Amino acid sequence: MVAKSVELLQQKTAPGELALVHAFLNTWDMAGPRERFDSPERTQEWFVKRSLLPPAIAISKADFELVHKLRDGLRRVLSAASHEQSVDRKSVWDLNHLVETIPLVVHFDQQGKPGLIPPGSELKAALGCILAIVVVAALDGNWQRLKICRNPACQRAFFDSSKNRSAVWCTTQGCGNRLNARAYRARK
Repeated sequence: MVAKSVELLQQKTAPGELALVHAFLNTWDMAGPRERFDSPERTQEWFVKRSLLPPAIAISKADFELVHKLRDGLRRVLSAASHEQSVDRKSVWDLNHLVETIPLVVHFDQQGKPGLIPPGSELKAALGCILAIVVVAALDGNWQRLKICRNPACQRAFFDSSKNRSAVWCTTQGCGNRLNARAYRARK
């Protein structure tokens, strides 16, 4: 357990606001086994803790399902990109259909800089914040650095901080060593 904790500390967290999306993607942990969003109450707690929802806003069963669908859709898109595959049509269609229900508007700040802002204070506004961060990260090149570990037993989201953007495992010391050792044993 201590080795797992040390390994997780060695992982790079996405910079700036993209760290929120990184954390959102890792609320599902295959290696855990832990589902952070296992109930509407725990899901609400996660969003409130990150100041995305006021404590008075309760998450309905429909909202709870929406959170899961968005997270899983983003993970599928990232996983395909991380493994240099194209995303299947149904996954893209499902994700696009889902994000069409989450409003974002262009808003200019005091310096005249435009940004994407989700209107309201409900859960869809919180999910809109996550989507706005994804759009900005795609524009600045950091979205492409957010990847899903190629270790089938792990599949955590990680931020690729390598110079040439070629990392494929969440940690070289953990997942990378394990998979390389397995491949070596299989060859011998």
